[in-house]
Amino acid sequence: MKKLISLADRLLGHIDNFIRWLSIIIMSFMLLLTFVNVTGRYVFKKSIFFSEELARFLFVWVVFLGAAIIIKDKGHVAVTLLTDKLRGGKGGIVLELIIGICGYIFLVIVFLGGIRLAGAMNIYASAALEIPMGYVYWAIPLGTGIMMIHHTKNIISLFKKGR
Repeated sequence: MKKLISLADRLLGHIDNFIRWLSIIIMSFMLLLTFVNVTGRYVFKKSIFFSEELARFLFVWVVFLGAAIIIKDKGHVAVTLLTDKLRGGKGGIVLELIIGICGYIFLVIVFLGGIRLAGAMNIYASAALEIPMGYVYWAIPLGTGIMMIHHTKNIISLFKKGR
């Protein structure tokens, strides 16, 4: 069992590393694309007709994939006044467990809704790129699926010894 958990942790680590690098590449490409488009529009009076749409779609993917990494590191913005006061005791663990379960329920709802939305949006094509809009919306279930894995690990870590 420990070998399987270790293998899963390594696989998830590789996925997280891939997402980090993919996010860096996508953000760099978005920056370059936007810079070239603005320069072309104001200097040469010609713009790339699909640049704004592509940048918007790539941004959606970066947001959902990046949110998965943030959940892993517990880096989302939170009001921690009550959890800080209860930290270390049983009340703190119970509160963190309740918060974790509520977060997990939210992620499941977004995941299932994202699958339905992505499937439904395949009948529509984007205006400039003319790609199925489902490609854009698949970022929702993919990102929230990875978020659920990390969130589950965070909840399980509440019960580890030495915490």
